[in-house]
Amino acid sequence: MAGDLIAEFGPMDTVAAHVEALRRPRPERTTALGDGRVARTFGHPPADPLAAADLMAITVAILDDPSGHHTLARLLSALPSTSTAHIRLRHHAQHCSPAMTAVIRSSVRFSRKAAGPPALFPQPATHRGRLDPRTISTPLPEHWAVPLDELDAPRPQLRRDAAIRLVQMATGRSRRSAALYLGIPLGSLHSATISIRTWQKEPGNATAYRRALHRVAEIAIAQGQAERGGAGGG
Repeated sequence: MAGDLIAEFGPMDTVAAHVEALRRPRPERTTALGDGRVARTFGHPPADPLAAADLMAITVAILDDPSGHHTLARLLSALPSTSTAHIRLRHHAQHCSPAMTAVIRSSVRFSRKAAGPPALFPQPATHRGRLDPRTISTPLPEHWAVPLDELDAPRPQLRRDAAIRLVQMATGRSRRSAALYLGIPLGSLHSATISIRTWQKEPGNATAYRRALHRVAEIAIAQGQAERGGAGGG
């Protein structure tokens, strides 16, 4: 079906053969799909390199196309509600990216609870021109972090995540770029992302975190103004 929607690829016989193999009862499959929960849930790429290449070409085309989400929505809309793919989406939608979650909500009839909120709420540049990114450090100053410490969250990861978000609030940088600006290794960024994503999914946590971040930003702004005033007075 993806081949029909992306006409420039022409026939996708290799992908069709792979899909047909996946639809067979398990004893009829000629290749093992592996063990473990992830393998059982999502399967493996095609063993045939041509099929794998064609499938990857479709994936890249959808991801690179600015309107690719429309193509993806059409694909998901065609899923029968009893299909394995539909069931997997229902179970795993809450763990998808914000963009994927939006597509799922628009094309598949899931309950709001099944689709879930975005894994990490987007951080806009709400304090550009007011908050100086050069004053932001990791770890955060203790008195800045007081509003964060009021939250029932993993403290080191939350403070690291908050520092990244403060840079985003001040500059509009991407999450990765903000982490690199602060000198946070990508491994630490990933760890904080996973921990805070899980914590945010608990009811009320994302909203409380937004409010706490704005309080931290105001503390940082007030300190910067006081320091500039003191320097001017001297």
